Amino acid sequence: MIAGAALAAWLADRDAQQRSRDAVDAVSRTWGNHPLMTKLEAQLAALPQPPDAASVLDAARAFLDREDDIAALLAAMIQGSRADPFFRPPLHPVSSDAQAGLLLFHHRDLSISLGLADVEMLAAKKAGGGAASINFTGTTGLFRFVKTGEATLSFWEAPPLGHDFVAARAGKCRLVERRKVREGEEIVLDGRSQSFVIEHAASDVLYFHAMVRPEAAPLSAEYDSRTLAFVGASSTDEAASRIQMMVSMLRTMEREDAAPLFEAALASPHFYTRWHVMRELLALDADAAQPHLRRMAEADPHPEVRAAARQTLDLFFADDAAPETAQCRA
Repeated sequence: MIAGAALAAWLADRDAQQRSRDAVDAVSRTWGNHPLMTKLEAQLAALPQPPDAASVLDAARAFLDREDDIAALLAAMIQGSRADPFFRPPLHPVSSDAQAGLLLFHHRDLSISLGLADVEMLAAKKAGGGAASINFTGTTGLFRFVKTGEATLSFWEAPPLGHDFVAARAGKCRLVERRKVREGEEIVLDGRSQSFVIEHAASDVLYFHAMVRPEAAPLSAEYDSRTLAFVGASSTDEAASRIQMMVSMLRTMEREDAAPLFEAALASPHFYTRWHVMRELLALDADAAQPHLRRMAEADPHPEVRAAARQTLDLFFADDAAPETAQCRA
């Protein structure tokens, strides 16, 4: 922690602040213009569009093979931090409840990070006694272990995730094997059906992680580590997630003039987005939503969406579908 007096002095010294910013900018330029980065960007740009996962994986592997260059760039950042306690590495942090790291490279098709699984955080998570999860990311992942910490990994499989995913048929995941990982070992997982968990480690685990997005499943899935049963799923598509957030916001704002935007979003290729938009449109303007709901109940390509639409019609619009009966005159 930086002492209060040092922070106060830095905040009062504009020249010192500018020197810190200049140091960050210099490292950022060096990082962005390094052949390690420019070559990877060029390699990805040269791939046929849309690229296949195997080609992007090969590009990631070529990047990671130049570990000495990566280490040299990181060493320059460490040196900057030692020289100036207010130096901030120009890399986006990535973290979870038991891991932390830095995003080294980001592209629409590929992200590469350097991660650290903290042994104390792993132990605290296990000691917590709460329900743990086995997560299937839906994307292809390459893991290269720099320091293993004598870690033991368990490897898992589950029914493949796809556009036809149905929660009722998700089944259970199953243990494939449990073994120690070797330093320098590379593990490639198809996150649509494969996952691993760090079961135990004697010390911190340092690794590279390349996340390959082409050919990804539309969903990631979570299974309970005790029952091995399916718990839930989340979108892997950033655009779809933003659409859901925006239509919810518009509905909360009661923007009935935005109904045409909702109707257009019902054409989403992602079944979970179509149903989310339909729910929000029903809440915004039920009359405008009803014809779309009927079409969804009859013809949506996903069985769960069709079923949900039919149930909604039966619950809220049954009277509209009932035939008129003749009135008895007294």
